[in-house]
Amino acid sequence: MTSSQPKETIGLVVVLTPKRTLRAKRHFALTVDGWKIALHHYRPPGGPRVGHPPILLCHGLGANRYNLDAPGGLSLARWLCKRGFDCWVIELRGAGESSRPRLLNRLRYNWTFDDHVQKDIPAVFDTIERLTGSREVHWIGHSMGGMVAYAYLMTQDPTRIRSLMAIASPAFAHLSHPFFDRILGFRHVIKLLPRLPYSTPGKLLAPIIPLFKYTTGRLVANPKNMRNSDFQKLAFLVPQDLPTSLLAQVADWYATGEFKGAKGVVRYDQLFDRVKVPTLLVSGAADRLTPTKDIQHVFDRIGSADKKLLQFGRESGCRYDYGHIDLVLGQYAPREVFPHLLAWLEAH
Repeated sequence: MTSSQPKETIGLVVVLTPKRTLRAKRHFALTVDGWKIALHHYRPPGGPRVGHPPILLCHGLGANRYNLDAPGGLSLARWLCKRGFDCWVIELRGAGESSRPRLLNRLRYNWTFDDHVQKDIPAVFDTIERLTGSREVHWIGHSMGGMVAYAYLMTQDPTRIRSLMAIASPAFAHLSHPFFDRILGFRHVIKLLPRLPYSTPGKLLAPIIPLFKYTTGRLVANPKNMRNSDFQKLAFLVPQDLPTSLLAQVADWYATGEFKGAKGVVRYDQLFDRVKVPTLLVSGAADRLTPTKDIQHVFDRIGSADKKLLQFGRESGCRYDYGHIDLVLGQYAPREVFPHLLAWLEAH
């Protein structure tokens, strides 16, 4: 499908959080090592669908709840809630309204991917069970948010997840991009710093982000799927400072092609056969961060008998090929991507 697109202008971000018909109630889960993990709960006005557990939506690397609960009409959480699902949007440690290191607290920028898997998620599941009575959830994760679910299912309690939807969530087996190849050499220098200040540059650059939409913007999305105003809002709201301990771990995954624990003891990439729950994998035909080849690698190795891989692009009937973030934040995602996620939930 094609259509003429209106010209967009570059302007200041003025309205960041327009009125919402649905409002989230905030809760906190307390981890065993003392971090408060924020949960934003959307409960359907008429009550959740009978027979379905809550949905846990988990953001990606360097992001927060707005990754899956963006302002305007791009919130997957609110879109699903309006269709009767009880939705819980997590903010992993250090993100959004969760605990983060500050001058006068004892918390530090020293966590790794494994802390999310072993500490954040168990605390969240216990909190959701206490508040809803449900021991299990449907999991929807974008990018690293899906990887956290992979690792949890491999090493923790798989009975807590009824089904998994991993959107653009790689295994790092087939990732390659010239930009990352160039900056990889700096990873040893980055380790000397406690954190990468990722949030402030996003806020400062938000007004002029559309200038980069068709150049560096292609790395994270197909610009044809993104409105200028959405790019600006997301640049202002989504980025979060990252500990270099986590960045170094991700850089090692990229350099070696091995998805593994922080100390190298656990090789997650060798345990995909332990993922037995019904699994939907989603990829974008033009995703430069996580190509379909890498998603196919995951699909071929997971142990679930009920699994499906969907690629979104022109060949599958979409208006344009999809990139990385536009699978959940693109202007056409509510019409072209979200209904397929709904169909999967309804079937499971």
